[in-house]
Amino acid sequence: MMNAETRRKVVTVVSNIILAIVLAAIAVLVIYPLFYMVATSLKDYNTYISNPFGIDFSNLKFSNYTEVMQANNILPAVVNSAVLSVVSVFLMVLWAAMASFGIGVVKFKGAGLIYFIAVSTMFFTGEMVYIPLYLMYWKLNLLNTFWVLVIPYVVGLSGLGVIMGSGFIRQIPGEIHEAAFLDGAGLSHLFFRIDLPMLKPILAMVAIMQFQSTWSEFFWPLITVIGNREVYTLPLLLIGFRAQDATYYGQYCAGLTIMTVPIVLVYCFFSKYFMEGMAAGAVKG
Repeated sequence: MMNAETRRKVVTVVSNIILAIVLAAIAVLVIYPLFYMVATSLKDYNTYISNPFGIDFSNLKFSNYTEVMQANNILPAVVNSAVLSVVSVFLMVLWAAMASFGIGVVKFKGAGLIYFIAVSTMFFTGEMVYIPLYLMYWKLNLLNTFWVLVIPYVVGLSGLGVIMGSGFIRQIPGEIHEAAFLDGAGLSHLFFRIDLPMLKPILAMVAIMQFQSTWSEFFWPLITVIGNREVYTLPLLLIGFRAQDATYYGQYCAGLTIMTVPIVLVYCFFSKYFMEGMAAGAVKG
C-alpha cells in the first residue's frame, strides 16, 4: 500500500503526463495547418494530386513563390496592406492610450460614457455593422477608394485596449502623479513620461491583435473596393489564384505563406510585451 505522500507524487506525475499529452496534441492541431500550407506551397500540381497531405523533399518547387510575386501585380497590394496595417495599428494604439489615460487619470466629464462605448464595442462583431457602414460610405461616394479602408480605423476604438489600459492605470499609485504635479508637471508630462511607458505591455498586445486583424482582413475590402484593383489588399488579391483556376494550389498556398510571415514576425518581435500585457491585464484589470 502506498502512503499518502507517495500517492500524491504519483498523482502529480500522472497529471503532468496527461497535461503534457494534451498540450502536445493542441500544439500539433495548431501547427499542422501551417505546416500543410508551407508544404503545399512547395508542390507542383502533379505532386499535390498524388500526395496532398505529405511533402516530397526531393521535388520542391520554390518557383511557386516567384510566380506569386510576379503575377497579378502583387507589389501594390502588399504596399496597400502594409500602409493600412501601420496606420490602423498606430491609430488604435494612440486612441487606446489616450482613452485609458483620460478614464484612469484625468477622469473628465464623460469618461464613463467613453468607457461604456469601449465596453459595448466588444459585443458587436464587424459583420454586424458592415451593412450600415457600407450604405454610409456609399452615400459619401467613398467606395472603391483607399479612404473606405482607412476611415473605420480613424474613428474606431480598441475596446479591449481601453478596458485593460484604464484598469492598469487605475492601479498606479496616486502618489506618483501627485509628486509629478508638485514638481510642476502637466498632463502631457504625466501621459508621455509616466503612464505611457507603463502601458507598453498593454499597447503591444493591442498592436499585435490589431495588426493581425487588419493585415488579414478580407471581407470588408471585398465588399468596398472590389471595383478598383489599384487599392486591392493582399488577401483580396490572393483570391485570384483560387478563382481563376482551382488547380493553383501551390501558388495559392505560397501567397498565403507570404501573407502569414509578417504576422509571425510581428508576434515574435512583440511576444515579450504581448505576454506581459496579458499578465498585466489579468492581474491589474
